[in-house]
Amino acid sequence: MHDTAASCFLPQVLSLCCYPELLKEDSFPLDVKQKIQKLLEACNGGSIGSYSSSTVGLPPIQRSVAEFLTRRDGGINSNPEDIIFSSGSQKTLMMIRLLSREDGQDGVLAPLPFPHTLPMLLDEVGVKLVPYRLTEERGWALDLEELHRALMTARRQCDPRAIYVSNPGNPTGA
Repeated sequence: MHDTAASCFLPQVLSLCCYPELLKEDSFPLDVKQKIQKLLEACNGGSIGSYSSSTVGLPPIQRSVAEFLTRRDGGINSNPEDIIFSSGSQKTLMMIRLLSREDGQDGVLAPLPFPHTLPMLLDEVGVKLVPYRLTEERGWALDLEELHRALMTARRQCDPRAIYVSNPGNPTGA
């Protein structure tokens, strides 16, 4: 059975983020309004269009993702400060360049298929690409055994220090 209220939550949150004046409307559920108020409070200027004091994402979203990962992974702690959001690969890679060591031995795990510019951009910042395959037959799902295989193989040639996660529609269209 499809839960209509649950399927409306994200579009409602996005709508209110884009047009906060709708918070005055009575047609939105309280949980949606509360989520928006927390998100907008974390934005300088109270707007998603304003500059953020954080270059790696909004702290409430980082915390939410870290809490989800901790629950999903059976209590293995996920640190919100280790989660970086950005508006695109090039911006993220600039941050990776700053975080990487000069010995050229750092690696980034990246799902195959990946954006066609990724290998060139990683090479440009002196970081090794560590590819792992997604399973197309399962909607481009992650296979943990494949990720582990890629990690173990990579450790022979570099120190994988990050995992690159991209919008699922980029580049697969899924």
